[in-house]
Amino acid sequence: MPTINAIINGTFSAGNTGWSGTDLETNHRETAYLGNGSRNRVAEMDGRRGLTTVMEQSFEVGGSFSTELSLESALRNASLPQPGTEGFIAEVVDSSGTVIASMAVTPTVNSWSTFTLPIRFPAAGTYTLRLTETGPNDSLGAIIDNVSLLICFCADTMIATPDGDRPVQDLRPGDLVVTENGAKPLRWIGQRQLSAQELAQDPKLRPVLLQRGALGAGLPRRPMRVSRQHRFVSRSKTAQHMFGTSDVLVAAARLLALPGIRIDEQTEQVTYYHLMFDTHEIIFAEGAPTESFLATPQSLQALDSAARHELLTLFPHLSVVPEAPEQASPHEIPQREQQKRYVSRLRKNRRQVFAPRSMLQPA
Repeated sequence: MPTINAIINGTFSAGNTGWSGTDLETNHRETAYLGNGSRNRVAEMDGRRGLTTVMEQSFEVGGSFSTELSLESALRNASLPQPGTEGFIAEVVDSSGTVIASMAVTPTVNSWSTFTLPIRFPAAGTYTLRLTETGPNDSLGAIIDNVSLLICFCADTMIATPDGDRPVQDLRPGDLVVTENGAKPLRWIGQRQLSAQELAQDPKLRPVLLQRGALGAGLPRRPMRVSRQHRFVSRSKTAQHMFGTSDVLVAAARLLALPGIRIDEQTEQVTYYHLMFDTHEIIFAEGAPTESFLATPQSLQALDSAARHELLTLFPHLSVVPEAPEQASPHEIPQREQQKRYVSRLRKNRRQVFAPRSMLQPA
């Protein structure tokens, strides 16, 4: 099963992004501590004298399984005279605050060493990784980098329904799904499984992986994969300024320029699911507003022959001929180059892809 790193910004290349706590110090390069000339950004586990550094990050797991936390740590040059005294405690706690795994990290040399912590997650839920400074509180603590906690994820993206979230593969035609316009019956669900050979032959078929929270507002709630052309609702002041409306639909491939969103190069196979309603709808996958299948000549051709035949039997007016009507979209879909410029502005201005309405001004 494919794995992903549950830790956002475990390399600290984006500073404090993804991390919370007290006395965080992630703004210095490796060479400032080790004098080795490296410009790699790292975190220090003893920021300011007299304050205790605590770094935390929460994440979701989908069920019971075993894995390990991995991180690298080194002793800064200034602490070499007292090896084994500077360090930190790494622990994983559940939503009730119970520690399920813990280890003490005390590096003794001024070069990177890898530390690992076996973890057994007892059940699905929200867990928190907590790193707490130990040793003399003298602003000369250990440094850390490359924090990684690999978790499995499945193709069963959770879709909002009136009865709660359900795995996409469990949905059937006729089931009610929550949309922006209320609960609507699902008319058709299709799927296409791509093998490792097919992905190797056409890399553009590889999925886009969105890390938890990559869209902003805590969305998606769990890591999820979608096809490159699958669109998400983007809500921002930038959209208001560029398009005269706060909500637009942007393809996942255009979002690759943003932190936490990348092509999944590791997966060996992928199954894409297509949900279609009587009209083009906005549904909620892992909490994120995203589009249902939009029937166009191009998207119909992307289906395999059996799925295309089934869909055209249900919706005969969608037959692929030049004059065929397409479903109307509930939100504006900017042209490709407009989407690129829009995402570039989001990145430049550090805007979220999906901002709460409270953060918007009237258009």
